[in-house]
Amino acid sequence: MGKQKGRASSSGLAASLVPHAQGSAPTFGFGGYHGATRVEPAAPSDPEAPIRPSPDVDSEVLQHLKRLGRKDPTTKLKALSALSVLFAQKSGEEVAQIVPQWAFEYKKLLLDYNREVRRSTHEAMSSLVTTVKKGIAPHLKSLMGPWWFSQFDPAPEVAQAARRSFEAAFPQSERRLDALMLCVKETCLYLNENLKLTTQALSDKATPMDELEDMHQRVISSSLLAMATLIDILLGVKLQNCDVDSINTENRNLSKVRSTTLSSVETSFCMHKYFLDFLKSESAGVRSATYALLSSYIKHVPHVFDEETLKILSPTILGAFHEKDASCHSSMWDTILIFSTRFPEAWSYCNIHKVVLSRFWHFLRNGCYGSKQVSYPLLVQFLDSIPPKASIGQQFVSDFLNNLWAGRNQRQVSAADSLAFCIAFKQSFLWLLKNISRYSGGDSSDVIRSKLIIDIFARIVWRDYLLLSDGTPADVQLSHKKPVVAANTRYPTNYLQDLGKCIIEVLDVIADTENYLLDVSCESLLRDCLDIIQQGEKLSKFQDHVEQLVSFFLSLDILVVRKGKTWPLERLARPLIDQSLSAIKSLDTPGLVKLLSVLVEIFGPTPLLLKSYQKNDEKSDMKPYLEIFNDDLLPWCLNGKYSTSNSKIDLLLSLFQDECFFDQWCSVIKYTRAKQKHSVDDKASNIMDQFELLSLLLQTVREQVAGGRLKNLHRNGCLPEHWRHDLLDSTAISVFCDLPAADSCANFLCAALGGSVREDHICFLSTETVHSILGLILKNLASVFIASTFDWARFAYGLLLPAEHSPLKVPEKQSLPVNFEMVRFAFGVLKGSLFSLGLVEEDSVFPSVLAALFIIEWECSMALTLGEENDLDGHKDDTDAGALEEEIHLKANLAESISVFYRSLSPSFWNNLHSCTLNRVAYILAQSVRFAVFHTRDLHDDVTAILCSEWVVDMLKLICIDHISLQSFFDLLLSEGECWPLWLRPSLCNGHPSINVQFEPAITDDIELKHQRFVAFVDNLVIKLGFGEVILGIPGNLHRSMSQSTDITSSISPLSRAWVAGEILCTWTWAGGNALKTFLPSLVEFMKEEPCHEVSIMSLLHDTLLEGAIMHESGPWALFNDWHLCGNEIEKIQDRFLRALVALLFTSNTNGCTWREPDALVFFEKLRSHLFVDLSVNRKCLKALPFVMSTMVKTLPEKWILDKDFSYAGLMEKSILSWLDATISCLSSSRMEVPEQDVEDWMQVALSCFPLRITGGGQKLVITVEREISDAEKSLLLTLFQKYQIFYNNAALSLSASETTLSSTIELLGVKLMAVMVGYCWTNLQENDWRFLFRMVFKWIESSVLLVEEMTDGINDAIINQKSSEDALDKLKLVVNTSHELRISLAQSALVTLCQLNHLCKTQEAENSQSLQLIRSGEYAESNEKMVESVLRLFLASGVSEAIAKSHSEEASFIISSSHHAYLHFWELVASVINNASPQIKRSALESMELWGLSKGPVSGLYSVLFSSQPIFHLQYASFSLLLSEPFCEFSLVKECSLGNNSSPDIDQTTELMSDSEKTLCIRDELSALIEFPTSELLKTDLTDRDRVDVFIAWALLLSHLQLVQSSSSSREKILKYIQDNVSPCILDCIFQHIPLKTAAPSGKKKDVELIPEAEVAAKASKNAIVTSSLLPYVESLWPIGTWQMASLAGSLYGMMIRLLPSFVRTWFTTLKDRSLSYSIESFTRQWCSPPLLQDEFSQVKDSIYADENFSVSVNRSAYEIVATYKKEETGIDLVIRLPNCYPLRHVDVECTRSLGISEVKCRKWLLSLTSFVRNQNGAIAEAIRTWKSNFDKEFEGVEECPICYSILHTSNHSLPKLACKTCKHKFHGACLYKWFSTSNKSTCPLCQTPF
Repeated sequence: MGKQKGRASSSGLAASLVPHAQGSAPTFGFGGYHGATRVEPAAPSDPEAPIRPSPDVDSEVLQHLKRLGRKDPTTKLKALSALSVLFAQKSGEEVAQIVPQWAFEYKKLLLDYNREVRRSTHEAMSSLVTTVKKGIAPHLKSLMGPWWFSQFDPAPEVAQAARRSFEAAFPQSERRLDALMLCVKETCLYLNENLKLTTQALSDKATPMDELEDMHQRVISSSLLAMATLIDILLGVKLQNCDVDSINTENRNLSKVRSTTLSSVETSFCMHKYFLDFLKSESAGVRSATYALLSSYIKHVPHVFDEETLKILSPTILGAFHEKDASCHSSMWDTILIFSTRFPEAWSYCNIHKVVLSRFWHFLRNGCYGSKQVSYPLLVQFLDSIPPKASIGQQFVSDFLNNLWAGRNQRQVSAADSLAFCIAFKQSFLWLLKNISRYSGGDSSDVIRSKLIIDIFARIVWRDYLLLSDGTPADVQLSHKKPVVAANTRYPTNYLQDLGKCIIEVLDVIADTENYLLDVSCESLLRDCLDIIQQGEKLSKFQDHVEQLVSFFLSLDILVVRKGKTWPLERLARPLIDQSLSAIKSLDTPGLVKLLSVLVEIFGPTPLLLKSYQKNDEKSDMKPYLEIFNDDLLPWCLNGKYSTSNSKIDLLLSLFQDECFFDQWCSVIKYTRAKQKHSVDDKASNIMDQFELLSLLLQTVREQVAGGRLKNLHRNGCLPEHWRHDLLDSTAISVFCDLPAADSCANFLCAALGGSVREDHICFLSTETVHSILGLILKNLASVFIASTFDWARFAYGLLLPAEHSPLKVPEKQSLPVNFEMVRFAFGVLKGSLFSLGLVEEDSVFPSVLAALFIIEWECSMALTLGEENDLDGHKDDTDAGALEEEIHLKANLAESISVFYRSLSPSFWNNLHSCTLNRVAYILAQSVRFAVFHTRDLHDDVTAILCSEWVVDMLKLICIDHISLQSFFDLLLSEGECWPLWLRPSLCNGHPSINVQFEPAITDDIELKHQRFVAFVDNLVIKLGFGEVILGIPGNLHRSMSQSTDITSSISPLSRAWVAGEILCTWTWAGGNALKTFLPSLVEFMKEEPCHEVSIMSLLHDTLLEGAIMHESGPWALFNDWHLCGNEIEKIQDRFLRALVALLFTSNTNGCTWREPDALVFFEKLRSHLFVDLSVNRKCLKALPFVMSTMVKTLPEKWILDKDFSYAGLMEKSILSWLDATISCLSSSRMEVPEQDVEDWMQVALSCFPLRITGGGQKLVITVEREISDAEKSLLLTLFQKYQIFYNNAALSLSASETTLSSTIELLGVKLMAVMVGYCWTNLQENDWRFLFRMVFKWIESSVLLVEEMTDGINDAIINQKSSEDALDKLKLVVNTSHELRISLAQSALVTLCQLNHLCKTQEAENSQSLQLIRSGEYAESNEKMVESVLRLFLASGVSEAIAKSHSEEASFIISSSHHAYLHFWELVASVINNASPQIKRSALESMELWGLSKGPVSGLYSVLFSSQPIFHLQYASFSLLLSEPFCEFSLVKECSLGNNSSPDIDQTTELMSDSEKTLCIRDELSALIEFPTSELLKTDLTDRDRVDVFIAWALLLSHLQLVQSSSSSREKILKYIQDNVSPCILDCIFQHIPLKTAAPSGKKKDVELIPEAEVAAKASKNAIVTSSLLPYVESLWPIGTWQMASLAGSLYGMMIRLLPSFVRTWFTTLKDRSLSYSIESFTRQWCSPPLLQDEFSQVKDSIYADENFSVSVNRSAYEIVATYKKEETGIDLVIRLPNCYPLRHVDVECTRSLGISEVKCRKWLLSLTSFVRNQNGAIAEAIRTWKSNFDKEFEGVEECPICYSILHTSNHSLPKLACKTCKHKFHGACLYKWFSTSNKSTCPLCQTPF
């Protein structure tokens, strides 16, 4: 059929029409249905003519309606979505016009396979009916059928959407019902037509068969459910009671509708043959819907079930139990029950046993096929629905229960299924007992009931509960027949619980109705119980059986006994005990004891044990009961058997009675005392001794008294006092007399004392006994110190045992293991009864006990540490190895036990102790620690200090004392002694704390050693606790959360320990630390946090240290580098007080802790006052003054010096001017009048007042002045410089005449003066001044160059002329160890001046142009260049010396590189100078180094510095920069160019004809060794390992070289080929070790992975490296090396790699196996790297590719596309390059979108060619496109392509095919042919196979 005018049809619409047989009428409901009647019908001659839409239908709507006919579900969904919007936007009149066409599509769409299409269809329907409203009425009858049918779609969302659309059309429920009644006939007709559909009639042949079957099943099931619901609504609700003869119009209408409905459903019932065929469907949904429909018919249309129908349906419905799908069972049961109830006669129409019962038994036996929770509750209804006339007999009862029971035992049964079964079995069993007469058949009902109870209830159910049988009705003998259930099979717990409850409830119901049946039941149950007990452990599951009995009686108690019923006692419990008590005692198993105990607790001991017990006459029963208790039960309960002891103790306590409690308890104690002891060493014994029994008994009593669980004791025994006894006290004391004792003794004492927790206040001993035990505990704890090897431990023994306890002071000397056994025993008792012993806290022994535990732990920890050190040092004596190991093992266990015990104590324990107790504990511990620090010689000092400080810190954290108590403890700990302090002592001056300086104290080596130990200890305390806490007594972290209630007073001021800080500073260095690195940082940190403390410790320290400094004479200041002040420089100061003062000033300044102006003024006045004594200069103060001034000026704020409002400023300037005058006066005098020493001293003072600041280092080195000076100071400085020139020249003349030299110190001061002049007064210098300055600077720079070159010559000679390796190393050490400190210092000061001059030459200031022009031109500029070149030669010479040494060995290289570390600042200045050298200077220096003729060249020297074994980061960066700069870059990468080593004679001709780009590149060995470093080894190294750092730097150098090379040069191709052939991409694995990405699973959404801070640093670095194309910033910021710096460098390397080596990175990425990591890397790249990279690629394509008449390129940035168009004459091709958003990790896609005049083969070849160029390009896309265009141009020029790669230009080196075969004449690329020969192992032509 073709398309016809007037119909908006499509191929999809036409194909959906089902063809009809010629002449037949079109079917309804699908295919040929033609919509509503209001649409103009087609001509009768053309029944299949399509619907003609109205000419007013909107074209857009029409277009979307056409799209609904397509097969693609996506197209349908888009069309439906658009229609929903259009329906809502348009008016009702417009939408009403398209209802016919919509109805046509609507019916088809409802049958669509895609549920989303169906759901969207209903949404569109909702929109339509909302808009059209009443306009839907004319079309309602045609729409109602499919509309109603769709509301029963199996997909819930589709059904809901259908109901919503129906409710949108009819909001009121009444209107919906009216509409349904109006269209009932049409609806039934539509549903009937649906039920007639076949699978083939649903769609065309293109639809898969499985989809067709699903669609057909959905249509059938939905139609059946729709019809069933229609019947229920209309016939069951609305039309049920309407009267046909009613005169009411409404009732007549309803009657008419009812008639119509009945007629329709009757027709359906007959038409579909009672729907029997649908019950045979393979679809469970169809069968379930059929059952529902039949139920509706039975309920509302029963008249259709005539006799003939019943005969047909009865076997099907009553025999429906063969249905195995659980989803059908609910509707199946409804149908069966309704059918059986409504038509009882139907049972007679079928074979009950064969059809019904046989299937029913299988149904039950198979657990209802999975529908237990649905089926089991309906069983009683089913039994009740079976008519009595159905002759099924007694066997039915047995078969029913047996099959029901057989179906319950599912191993994977759920709790709900288990409960459902038990309830169903109980109800069914009771129903059968009640209605047994139905099945008696004339026999006695009582006999049948008894048999039912015995055979089913007892033998099956009860035994199954006891786990005795497999649950079959056979008579199972306990001792002879093995259970069928496997030994490892266990029922679920919930099943057994539910089954037990079922049994009890059945018994309880029987007890209420039939006593005879109760007797039968209890006898049967009791028989099995007795059998279990008598056979005992012969049964494989004896314990399980007994546990079930216990559970049964516990449940019986809850469900029956507590309700006051007595039959469980009379019928079960008492008979059981009467007949089995002797067996229980003889077996003596835990389970049976527990059973007996449970029975006693439930029923009471006297009712259970006494047959004559009368409830109202208890007194008469006590005497016989006591006889049974004492003679029978007590000995058995206390027989000491381990396995049953706990259970029998519980039983024993449950046997106690109020009336005879004291008699019973007395009997128990006497029996225990009289019981024979058993040896604890007898490991085979399974009998408990008396202490174990007492412990267990007392602990059980404690628990039950505290918990109120002694329910049988209400008057006596309910309080702890009732259980005390004198025999317990005597037994407890006797334990300590027999030490060492067993653990059971300690457990007994703990059980008697109690107090293991604070809440335990129950003690069974008297107060006097507790006091005695506490003293014995201390005696045993202290005994460990007698055998200790440490003096301090033995000292602690005297502290713990004061004089009043002298009898306890000297224990007997025993062996070490016994001592530790005693300690362990005492500690165990203390730990188990701490809170009871604490009740006698007023006893002075208790604090000693607490302190003893700390000291024991400390002694053990020190012994363990000593043992570890001895093991490391190899001092362990083999003869004592066993004893030492035993000692270490014992001490380790003891220390760990004590530590765990103390950590378990809460802070409230210590807070609740009395203040006297805490004071005593603090005193003992403080004295013990002091003695340990001073007198421990066996350990290293730093280890001792750390260990003792850890003791104190851990102890303070544990005892949680308040701040006042803490400071009192520190006062004790830091108090003065013989060895502490040495330099400063605390004192009081006018009631205020002061410090006295000790002048030359008498110090021996031993005293100094002890002093340093204690200083190290205090320093560690300060580090751990804070400066304020330890030194100043200011509250810190330890006390802020503590209670302040403890009343400990101290009269000492918090500042009393400021002297400790001074003492530590003066000591300066100690084992494990020094003042600058460990102590001062703590002080500065405190000053930052507490800057406004009311009393400043700084002033007190400054004054004290100054007083000490001027008591001693210091060394020369000239060698002190205060311009670049650091810790190494401060350490050079010899005087301890001056060094401490300078360090304090320097540290406080560099960390931002400034003085207060009054404090600074007072200090400076004191300094000035000490300079002169009686008008004469104090020489000691004069020598110390430069150190103080140079540091002090740095520490003071600028405004103090410049602002005249500050009194300090005027005093400072006045003093400096006077000191300048004094210096000038010395220089003006003759050398005979003023000694050189005075000149040195005053010049030092003068220069110290004008310090410089050198910051930055390396390339960023900056030299600035520290302060602004006045004109007067500037004038005097100029005068001083001029005087120095005169002094120097005169001295030079006179000294040369006398053949002597000027003092080196004065020369050094002169060079420093020049640097000061350039820094402060360069604008005022005249030409003579500049000439003198340049001459002197040049002199000392050249001197240093000569020094280094001499050292290089010496190193070269030592290596070349070595006699042996040791000889060479000795010579190297001799060369580098020669002292050159003064010459280096002179050169260093000269370099400072040179750096200043270089800065001036670059300055752009307009003023003072005369001075600038002077030094920028002429001889000055030339001299400056010479000096820079000299410095560069110096640097290169030092590098060459290291390279020469490295060629010998790594040890030799280490010697050379280590020597540079002595002058770090000098080399920093050298690096700064050479970083600013011009290319001409670099070339000149390089040429001069080459002419030198050393064994190693300058480039090798630069590599040696870059990868030095002892690197200096300024020199490393300088080397890196030089290697990338001209002219060094020409030689720093390539060693030589040569052919590959794996060539063969067969391809000599090939290699000769290869282009330069095809030859192999030879990288320098220094670089290639790192680039090719095995990544497998590198991955194992630390993230900051030296090898890893060197490899990353090497990669940075290689990538930087690659960036410098032109993109089209052959050098670039060589580098790329080298990387491709020799380097593994796995280096990227190492890079991403530094970029920690959060793992994330791939998902549909491209969501970027969140970065942690370290990864974010790397991300920013990678982005910036791509944008700037430079790695220099990240190499420069690499030092000092850390994880963040390495992450930054790694990120920049990754960025440069994906920019320069995209194919290299892509190769690595595609081989990643970890999908989560791959996704994270892709997200990282997409977010940070790809955007700038894509931007750059598109810019290059746009800017660098020029269009011509044949070629054009366009860029679509938003779509990431590049379109390349190539046209030639009549041919043309458009190729689209699509870049992924994570470029370049994913491959670039190339697609041909248009070709004209080009064959398919050639088009595909060009497409592959461009793809190959783009994907293999290690560079820009633009370059790949240019190469591809050139390839096309060559092809159109007639150049033949290479037959191997199908390209004219090679994809990598862009060469042409040049190598021709002599036979076939085809030309090949050299690289392709080489690869062919290498991989095929042949040298034949790839095409003709002839020898090439």
